[in-house]
Amino acid sequence: MEHRHGERIRALALVRVCRSDRAGECRAGLLYNISQDGIFVLSNMRPAINTGLDVYIQSADNRINLCLPGQVVHANGHGFGLMFRRLNTQNRWLIRLFHENYRTTAKRQLIEGRQGAQGTSEAGASFF
Repeated sequence: MEHRHGERIRALALVRVCRSDRAGECRAGLLYNISQDGIFVLSNMRPAINTGLDVYIQSADNRINLCLPGQVVHANGHGFGLMFRRLNTQNRWLIRLFHENYRTTAKRQLIEGRQGAQGTSEAGASFF
């Protein structure tokens, strides 16, 4: 059953994942996709379902530091999916901005593909 309220966008960004209830216990991961409701992170971390995690994304220039708190809703051998909880207005705005940037990139790649340029119509995007 699909529970998302928004489109899931493929995204690639390095992240740091920390347990919400334990200071200092963090692991690296790779943001794989994102929607308005949650994210999927590729990681060797194996959190239990319903575990609270904070996912930190930082831009290369250190100007944007985003903390996305969530709860683990599913996990597999490659990573885990989080449903967001308690996102502030700025974080929701940044996620919306990312979605709009993705749509613009995907549309441009589709047009370039139709014109015979090297490219792909299946777009992925970097968050930062």
